[in-house]
Amino acid sequence: MGRKLLFTAFLIFGSFIIYPPVIAESPKEMTYIALGDSLTAGLGSSEENYLRIHGFVPQFTKYLRKENTVKVENYGIPGLTSTGLLALLSADEGLRNRLKTADIISISIGGNNFLQTVRSVPDPEESQLDLNMQILERSLKENYELIRELNPKATVMLVGLYNPYPSGHPLHKLGAEYAPKFNSSVKKLSSGSTLFIDPYEAFVNREVALTHIEEDDIHPNDQGYQEIVALMQKAYEKAQ
Repeated sequence: MGRKLLFTAFLIFGSFIIYPPVIAESPKEMTYIALGDSLTAGLGSSEENYLRIHGFVPQFTKYLRKENTVKVENYGIPGLTSTGLLALLSADEGLRNRLKTADIISISIGGNNFLQTVRSVPDPEESQLDLNMQILERSLKENYELIRELNPKATVMLVGLYNPYPSGHPLHKLGAEYAPKFNSSVKKLSSGSTLFIDPYEAFVNREVALTHIEEDDIHPNDQGYQEIVALMQKAYEKAQ
């Protein structure tokens, strides 16, 4: 009887060596902080119970939560410009401290700088566009460098601009010139864990389908935000 027990114990012990027990991995805890303008706030997306759950921040968070435990903080401020973001980061010590421990940081900025440019003068000269672009590039770089100084390790996702104006719209040509110039500046900052999300091509010839431009609203609709989220997911997966 003792030999049988000993033999059984040996078989059980041996099975653990050959077939070790499967231990489920615990979900990774992550912090995602979203900074930016009305796109970060999700303006233009449909609401459910007064929440814009179809904006790119909630949808990208939903994607991350498939395999992770995610805490999200959304600092989307409609009307925010690149200089406004810099002022926010400089003034809010609590936000700076939270950015230090974030795992993912997304930034959407520049759209309001564009609107200020095209709405200030009906037909701005090339020199004025170039000057405004230089100001935007400088403040964008300052924002990025500050965030990287606070957190060198986080995945930073820089969301570029699309042109919301369809062919035939009075501002189509300006949008087609300004957005790619801005996106080229953003792309220069991307390397390693800094990812550039370029929505420009996704919106070309689909402006009416992906935005509210027919109501004179440049913001994406739910489908437009889905396009941005898909680009974010693809870039994030490629970087892993």
